[in-house]
Amino acid sequence: MTPLAYDPAQIAVARDVLASLGAAPNRTLGQNFLVNAGALDHICEVANLQKSDAVLEIGPGLGALTVRLKRDAQSVVAIEKDRAFAAFIRNKFRGDGFFLVEDDALDVDWNDLRLPETGVKIVANLPYSISKPMLRRIYEDWRPHLHSATVLLQREVANRLVATAGAKEYGPLAIMASLYSRTEKAFDIAPGSFLPPPDVVSTVVHAQFLATPSIDLHDEKKFWQIVRAAFGQRRKTLGNTLKVIAPREVLAPAFEKTAIDPQRRGETLSPLEFNALCEAIFP
Repeated sequence: MTPLAYDPAQIAVARDVLASLGAAPNRTLGQNFLVNAGALDHICEVANLQKSDAVLEIGPGLGALTVRLKRDAQSVVAIEKDRAFAAFIRNKFRGDGFFLVEDDALDVDWNDLRLPETGVKIVANLPYSISKPMLRRIYEDWRPHLHSATVLLQREVANRLVATAGAKEYGPLAIMASLYSRTEKAFDIAPGSFLPPPDVVSTVVHAQFLATPSIDLHDEKKFWQIVRAAFGQRRKTLGNTLKVIAPREVLAPAFEKTAIDPQRRGETLSPLEFNALCEAIFP
């Protein structure tokens, strides 16, 4: 593997760079810098980077992952919200094959990223403060442009992403992941591998996006209306939560047709059952 001339995965280097910038990790922005070279290299291995790949990184920080992405891929686009780190990254990685967008990743438009329309790989240590809304952005807005996403998350969020019906972590995020990708947890990273150490264990997740949903959805928009209503008040039964979707005289025959007990709660239904209910409510 090609030696790196600059590597803030070494904690001494990371501290020196922060000192030179007069900066410190911002807990409000969820900044916990990964200073474990082996873990960073493993993330790139899980992403299965090729020299022809275009990669999107979110929250490069000091560039410990960025320098590896530039080594392994053809081009890298990074989004950084923090002004001090954005200026540092722009200066450090200037040149062909790298482009920095100084913006909030939750707001930036895909057309402003200078990336191909399809086949892009996201590889990112997502800031903890935006991990859940960022995952929704990836799945809901950017999915048509993506080949895969390899992201580091809090283990709690990773568990939500891969949960199955009946598990306490199961919800819309898990349904989204199962419908639109093949998703798996790759490996955990202990708090001591970060500067500063977070209060949680972190997990790297790899999602390979599907060309079409894993099940043939009856009506995608209405499917998600039902899912979100079912999880809007998790402690309530389907018979109560779905009243915002359709009147009782529509719901009762739909439950009967699908043999789904209206006393069940949303977290017990598989995507297939939600789809069947969607078809029965909106034939």
